[in-house]
Amino acid sequence: MNPTGLEGIQSQLPLGQTSKQPDRYDPSVLVSVPRTLARGVEGIDASRFYGHDCWNCWEMSWLNEQGRPSMRVGQLVVPANSPNLCESKSLKLYFNSFANEAIASEALLVNRICDDLEAVLGVRPELTLLALDDPRLVVEAPKGICIDELPVDLAVYEPDALLLQVDRNVAGAERLHSHVFRSNCPVTSQPDWATLVVKYQAPVRLFPESLLAYLVSYRNHTGFHEACIERIYQDLLNLLNPTELVVWAGFVRRGGLDINPVRSMKPINFLPPRLARH
Repeated sequence: MNPTGLEGIQSQLPLGQTSKQPDRYDPSVLVSVPRTLARGVEGIDASRFYGHDCWNCWEMSWLNEQGRPSMRVGQLVVPANSPNLCESKSLKLYFNSFANEAIASEALLVNRICDDLEAVLGVRPELTLLALDDPRLVVEAPKGICIDELPVDLAVYEPDALLLQVDRNVAGAERLHSHVFRSNCPVTSQPDWATLVVKYQAPVRLFPESLLAYLVSYRNHTGFHEACIERIYQDLLNLLNPTELVVWAGFVRRGGLDINPVRSMKPINFLPPRLARH
């Protein structure tokens, strides 16, 4: 798939355009985006990983039957093998369309949302509603070694897998992370910031300095959150020939939503923690 397909759908997306917020519940605002569009641009082979996208939805409110507002944080998990994504601004409009809607129970709300999203995504997602004081919302720091201050000259700002280097005489088993990852939204051209984590075990050791240089090379790259993480995963998979590889990123919240893609060699139940910039 060449970029023309992606460019053709951009004009149809609400992101980056003026959009009226629905006064009442309205599933028609949801917009699907085929995953194949971005994966075609990035050269992604989706058969090489498992995973999911964990969306934290911070603006979920509705009315109970007495008219009292309820407020929750929604944790939405979308399988990486779903045929489609849900465009983020359309999801924001959809969630906020419940603000004046009376719902008898949280279970009914979850079921209605999952029904609507299944029609858009092509698979049924999982949705958990969290109270605002739920301990799962406590801010955590990523585990492992931060590579951001390593001494390395950085001068490449478009993705280049050749920046990744390994020591073939030493086996590696590490958890590394960086807070300086940045890519750019293909619809609005606005920057998308993230903390990115790599956990691997392999017959070779990845030079952390080279990982930093590689991640920084995405700084001027235009790509969707999910496809960028899949490309990073695929480049590391090709280089390391690992027995274990997990790549995930916690993207900074925009429009009441943060997206956290997780990709792994094996099926995984891991949900990213809440990070400081969420």
